Amino acid sequence: MQERQMKIIDGSPTAAIYARKSKATEKGESVENQINRGIALCDLRGWGYVVYVDYDYSGKDTDRPDFEEMMKGFYNGKYQYLVCYKLDRVSRSVNDFSNLIEELASLDVAFISIKENFDTSTPMGRAMMYITAVFAQLERETIAERVRDNMIDRAKLGKWNGGPVPYGFDVETKTINYKDRTKKVSKLVINKEESRIVKEFYSWYLESEGSIRNITIRANELGYRTKNNAYWSHNQISRMLQNPLYCIADSNAYDYFKNNTEVNIVDNIDDYNNNNGLMYYNRRKPHKKTTREREESEWILSIGEHEGIVPGEIFARVQFKLDKNKRKAPRSGQSERSPLAGLVRCSRCGAAMSVFSSPKDSNDKSKGYYHYFRCITREQKAKVLCDNSNVRADILEDLVLSHIISLVNNKNSLESILEATNNDIEDRRIPLMAKRNKLQSELGNLDNELNNLVDALSKDILPELVIKRKYKELENKKIELRNELEKISIELNDNYVESYDLDTIIKHIENFKYTYEYLDLDEKKKLLNSIVKEIVIDRNKVKLTLYFLPGKDFQDLDSQVDCLRTDMGSY
Repeated sequence: MQERQMKIIDGSPTAAIYARKSKATEKGESVENQINRGIALCDLRGWGYVVYVDYDYSGKDTDRPDFEEMMKGFYNGKYQYLVCYKLDRVSRSVNDFSNLIEELASLDVAFISIKENFDTSTPMGRAMMYITAVFAQLERETIAERVRDNMIDRAKLGKWNGGPVPYGFDVETKTINYKDRTKKVSKLVINKEESRIVKEFYSWYLESEGSIRNITIRANELGYRTKNNAYWSHNQISRMLQNPLYCIADSNAYDYFKNNTEVNIVDNIDDYNNNNGLMYYNRRKPHKKTTREREESEWILSIGEHEGIVPGEIFARVQFKLDKNKRKAPRSGQSERSPLAGLVRCSRCGAAMSVFSSPKDSNDKSKGYYHYFRCITREQKAKVLCDNSNVRADILEDLVLSHIISLVNNKNSLESILEATNNDIEDRRIPLMAKRNKLQSELGNLDNELNNLVDALSKDILPELVIKRKYKELENKKIELRNELEKISIELNDNYVESYDLDTIIKHIENFKYTYEYLDLDEKKKLLNSIVKEIVIDRNKVKLTLYFLPGKDFQDLDSQVDCLRTDMGSY
């Protein structure tokens, strides 16, 4: 990674200069200007400094890599001041900001904001800083609340708020005149063929043997495809069966939601016209970088502008059956898992293989269960999509163990394997290291160009608009280079260790050999995950890849990792 910008002065305090920008735009202060202002302050007061920068991170929380690294420096007593150009560069959350100031105070660290002229070493500076933080968050929350209220109002009117087009519908876009302006509005309209299939799915589920799994397999075997022309999955079918978008707004639908849910119904029973569909709003809320489901009492149910597909009586019966199936206890034997779970993959279609159980005696389940690995694609989507075999979990486990242990019995073969592996690692690592060095050099050149632009602006050599445009271009390029450099560093750290040592590996395998049988299920799983990278099943053929033998086929050696068994107990 690029060397951190710093200046340490013996005998003088050291400040941590923090800069942040959400994204490269012409609005607001650039990261380089924030840093230069901080450095100027430190030079003026005779302090040393270390610079921390977070590119493309929001100030809504403090979950930022360089910010966290800076805080470690405060905990270790390296810095006496935190300097930033503007208060909201550190945080836009009053709660986070308040906690930060208290934390810095406990560490005898002063906070200085250049723009607002805040200095927590004085009581007035501390008070004014809190007031500004409160108003900054109030502004942010007011804007967010205004947007949310607008979206909720649209939902109460039955407006579709966009997003992926649901199966069973198409989108019709019209241009209308609104307040002397043209505006595009979108509406969901029925797709006849897809809506027919939606009705089939609901009908299939209500059959005596109806289940989400059966619908998925049946749909795929009949050649039905999703909007993206992909095979159906369990999750997609489950979401469709629970989505009120398909439910016709009739009296049965009203009674179901009124008596069996806690959702807020915004329309009266008289508005349920036996034609339009329903829709949820306010079901999810932002959470960090994703979303979380709200409490059901916060959901809003409204009648949409679109037509419904499934009668309310059918929709309600499906919900009751879904709820009943959710409450069913798991089948006997499903709690027992193989320590190889999560490591086994299907060679035929690339999907994971999961563990399922079958009684040894269908008439007497007290005799126990056999556990098998089977392909998820074959199990969940359709047998015609994958023809791989199911494999007995206990036999596969024995096979894996015997091959790992057999490696230590032939040191010459193992040494040959490790030598070939180390050479392969080196062949792949060197180009990556060269590319990393080149990117670091390019980043250094970009910093020089940015500094030259700052000088040009201060000396009024070029027009300000030209400088800003060039500055934005260089910042974007810098972000791209940093992202590329980070990917290379991750690949080097995760995939290319320095080398594999024969003695260390032999010792690891010997410990494995003598301790494995005394471990419980979770301990076995952890140990196998530390050694086994992947197990690939191709009918009765098993390919075992260990972390110290990455991706190699050594079929000409006694310790081969590719093996063929005909007694796998598969079917």
